[in-house]
Amino acid sequence: MRRLIALWLVAMVSIAALSACGDNSIDTRIEPSTFPIELTEERISSGEVIYAQHCTSCHGPVDGQPLLDGTPPHGDSGHTWHHPDRLLYEWVLDKPPLATVMPAFRGTLTEQEVIQVLAYIKSSWLPEIQARQNEGSVQYEAQVVDFGTE
Repeated sequence: MRRLIALWLVAMVSIAALSACGDNSIDTRIEPSTFPIELTEERISSGEVIYAQHCTSCHGPVDGQPLLDGTPPHGDSGHTWHHPDRLLYEWVLDKPPLATVMPAFRGTLTEQEVIQVLAYIKSSWLPEIQARQNEGSVQYEAQVVDFGTE
């Protein structure tokens, strides 16, 4: 348990460091209540279809191994849950910082479709991982409100 907490703390520091690199502007026009993303049956089922159409060919099944080298798995064993929802949302739309393979999906997916995909991915995580990731998302949102994104 201590190892997981230490890993989570390292991930949060890494997020802060990566956010300081390059053009990682965050859209503060998004309603604060959007994050953490609420998991609803409608979002999860819609997200599953969208994930199959746009994500599986590289990332593989959400609870499996990636099909393309260099892409992270999204299940419990992956790293996705170490990031707050707002960053995941922005990275899907505009591609993650330092990403060499993943394209930006802005113009391909709507903002609501990205939220649905993320709800589907999150629904596959163990409850304790969901809780930890949601806590990180809440903390990140508080920082966005307090300090902005610049």
